[in-house]
Order: sequence, then structure tokens, then C-alpha cells
Amino acid sequence: MSFAVTPDELLGAFGPSGVVYFPRHASSDSRLDARTAQFLSQVGLPDEQYFMSKASVGSQESINLAAWFRAKDDTLPDQCRSWLVLAYFAASLIALDPESGKVYEFGEGEPLASYRQLHRDVESLVYVLHLFQAFTKHERDDDADIEQQVEQLRARIETFDALPFAHDRSQWNLVLDEVIEGIR
Repeated sequence: MSFAVTPDELLGAFGPSGVVYFPRHASSDSRLDARTAQFLSQVGLPDEQYFMSKASVGSQESINLAAWFRAKDDTLPDQCRSWLVLAYFAASLIALDPESGKVYEFGEGEPLASYRQLHRDVESLVYVLHLFQAFTKHERDDDADIEQQVEQLRARIETFDALPFAHDRSQWNLVLDEVIEGIR
């Protein structure tokens, strides 16, 4: 199976300690979409300062989203109860619907019912993280118009998946605003 980001590209961008792999096991009770499982086991998931994989958060915490939010007074919508915690990204918790492979964000301080789809799948999430890493580490030109550079990056991302910018308060919109303001 071919993916938009290769394992070598991800390792080159984030380094050997910056990629987490998820073991793939064949099980009749596995709810994880086959393409997602293959992607996570072969290509992996970045793990760095701004995108912290669940694997780095701590093994004592559950990967199940319903268990994660059990202690909160807010109610997790029923359709999210089978989802898995994937990572922290900026000011959001990133969750995966294991059956569809779709990626969602739960904004920090926002009601749980206000979650939104952030990417069509894990491949898109990793592709965009890879593009952003390349932009911040190698492509960004401090002498050029930063707004124009960010708009070019946004256009490259939207060509692959428009969902990261579908909502004004999405983490990708907030992150790119921080780049423009010089925070990142």
C-alpha cells in the first residue's frame, strides 16, 4: 500500500526519536480500520513538542476516549464513546474514530459536544504535520512576506485535505496564525 508520506520521509523530518509506531496485530475484535492500522505501523505518527503522541503521554492513562473524559462533568457525545485518544496537538486533544479512520479534535476548554473533524484520516494528519515540519525547519524564509508563505503552505495542505481549515477555530488555523504573528 502506498501513502502520501513514506516512513523514510517521516524519519528524516522528525528523527528516530520523533516517530512512534503502533504495532499491528490481527484480531477478530479489532475495530481499527485496516488502512489506518497499516499506516500507523509502517509510517508512524510524529511525536514532538507541538504534537505529542498518546504514546508519550503516559501508559497509565487509557487510550479510550470515553475513559479519558470519564472524570469530566461534561458529557461525551455517544457517537464518540468508541473513539481512541491519538495525541495532543497545540491546545487540542486529537481523537481517532477507529472504524472510519477519521481524525477529530476536542479543543481545550470547549464543551465536548463541540468537537470537529480535523482530518479525513491519519494519513492526512501526518502528511500535514510533515509539510508543517518542513516549512518551519527548512522552507520558511524570514526575509520574505510570512503571510504569503503561510498562504502558500495552506494552499498545499488544502489541495490534499481541506478539512484542517474548515472551521475558524481549528488547530491548524490557530497554528498558522501563530506563525504569522511570530509566535512559532
